[in-house]
Amino acid sequence: MKTSKSEEEKWAEIGRIIREVQEVKHHHHTLGEYLSDATVKPLTGIPLAIIIIFISFYIVRLIGEGLIGYVFDPLFDSYQPIAMGIYNWLNQGFLRDILIGTLIDGKIDYLQSMGLLTTAIYVPFAAVLPYIISFYFMLSLLEDVGYLPRLATLVDNIFHKMGMHGHAIVSVFLGLGCNVPGALSTRILETRKQRFISSTLLAIAVPCMAQISMIFAIFAKLQSGFSYPPMVYISLVFITLTCLYFVAGFLLNKFVKGESPEIFLEIPPYRRPSMRTIIKKTWMRVRWFLKDALPWLFIGVFLINVLYFIGFIDLLGNVFSPIMEGVFGLPGETSIVLLAGFLRKDLAVGLLLGLNVEFKAMQLVIIATILTIYFPCVATFSVLFKELGTKDLLKSTMIMVITAIVVGGIMRIILLGV
Repeated sequence: MKTSKSEEEKWAEIGRIIREVQEVKHHHHTLGEYLSDATVKPLTGIPLAIIIIFISFYIVRLIGEGLIGYVFDPLFDSYQPIAMGIYNWLNQGFLRDILIGTLIDGKIDYLQSMGLLTTAIYVPFAAVLPYIISFYFMLSLLEDVGYLPRLATLVDNIFHKMGMHGHAIVSVFLGLGCNVPGALSTRILETRKQRFISSTLLAIAVPCMAQISMIFAIFAKLQSGFSYPPMVYISLVFITLTCLYFVAGFLLNKFVKGESPEIFLEIPPYRRPSMRTIIKKTWMRVRWFLKDALPWLFIGVFLINVLYFIGFIDLLGNVFSPIMEGVFGLPGETSIVLLAGFLRKDLAVGLLLGLNVEFKAMQLVIIATILTIYFPCVATFSVLFKELGTKDLLKSTMIMVITAIVVGGIMRIILLGV
């Protein structure tokens, strides 16, 4: 005959069962269970995050360069005779300058000619789109696998010190593809303070993939006379922007009024990615990018050409020359590049290649950094107006301008020694 257990014995039995369950839980039976814990613990998660991000961007570059070298450049090489035919057919004057642009060494240079039928087509399709496709492919893959929520959990503590929470990392990743969806994604943050900080940091310290690809292009094309390989100077740009993101974030959290409540972050299990879903996500984002980028790029090239034709660009260069030389240690002509940067950042860096100026390597580091900081492109600016409102946008704009002047001045002292 069984004797009933006392209350104390019952609780002891429950405690024993709980300990056994915990022991089983902490004993990893699968690789997925081990990775699930390893990617959220700082000791293992941070090194893994660095490795995963490095591999991701290496794949982005590999796919992007492959698409450029084997698909887009051959297409535009075959288009060259057609463009030259249009150039020869048109009489010299305004229309030819607008449609085809300027010949470089007797032929069309798609990055420097600045025509609506040359640069305005080549830049978005052949110089930028390949990297956009590869970036959004990798982003969709990381989302579908379930890694992005773990990355958000991993950076949650440091983002709280900047007045946000870990989900703000999503805006950074989207902004690296295109700042416009990055700005729109700040809606996932709960308070006005969080959205203001995230949007401002995105505008001053997160270069879009179009700009990243063009930064690589200018250091590759203007590397004559460099003391070190181009990647050394490119790294200086991104190290500066990374440091700026965190320093500016800590300062904004201290001085911007408002609340930054803590929230619980849900971590879904790792899943086997669906290639169909990944391709669908990639296509939706690429289509959205083209819909946003193409009109502004055409407008930008058109306005720059008109301003060149009427002599306004030269006038601006003369007006801002003392500021560019005195504050940033840059030639006065680079004011033209900053003007173009408000229309399209990738257009600005492409225009930099067309200036008849011999830049020092460190001057290129400064101008590439300032182009990221001082203003987002006009498309991102219009989205920030809708998201932040007039008052907060004016505050954010003032922060961008002050930050550009301060950072540019500091970089001039450190890098140029003057």
